[in-house]
Amino acid sequence: MEIKNELFDCFFTYGERIIVEKNKIIFAPDNKLQSDCLYFLESGLVALMSYSRGGEERVYLYMKGPRIISFMTLLISITNSHEITGNVFPSHLVQMTKTRCVLHRMQGPTFRRLLDEDLKFNRLILQATAANFQEVLSHFQQALEDSASVRLCRLLLDFCVLKDGKKILPKTMSFLEMSKYLGTHPVTVSRIVAVLKKEGCIAKEQGSVVIKNEDRLKQMIENGIDIK
Repeated sequence: MEIKNELFDCFFTYGERIIVEKNKIIFAPDNKLQSDCLYFLESGLVALMSYSRGGEERVYLYMKGPRIISFMTLLISITNSHEITGNVFPSHLVQMTKTRCVLHRMQGPTFRRLLDEDLKFNRLILQATAANFQEVLSHFQQALEDSASVRLCRLLLDFCVLKDGKKILPKTMSFLEMSKYLGTHPVTVSRIVAVLKKEGCIAKEQGSVVIKNEDRLKQMIENGIDIK
């Protein structure tokens, strides 16, 4: 679901533009300052993730700009005061920048005021909620039904960015990073990437993965290719 860019004007008007370097936590439920604000992610990549008891990083979802992030705790807490009880956000989940990100931070009081006064803002948040829900369901379904090969092809297409006329994958998307997202071993990712390179779908240029044949990747997804 695509949200019209002009609807994000409220974040430019009422938000604070900040630049956050990679590997910084911007949202943690137990951090009161972070949980009482939301962001418009103008550019960059943010991961919804957790750490296991052994310190292992687990990535559940990547969020690519432009989009609104970190607003669900604020939204649910408003409803919670009237009718919902219980924990509003899993305490172990955090949101971390995976690349250098440009964000517009809106404080909780402004968010609540706009919900009360601005119909356009309400529509924006409703669209963002629906888009997030749809994305989580889709990611969950793909994890259950699609092979690692299909999910990797989809990851390449979903998170590539246009740079100097080429579609490239951010360097932060290492084999290890991709394996965390796909729930596979880095060796599996390496093997699939090797086949995709051999078939001319991708190439490695100056340390980055470059998409060479987007149509072929889409065809592999549609055909449910399973690279062993």
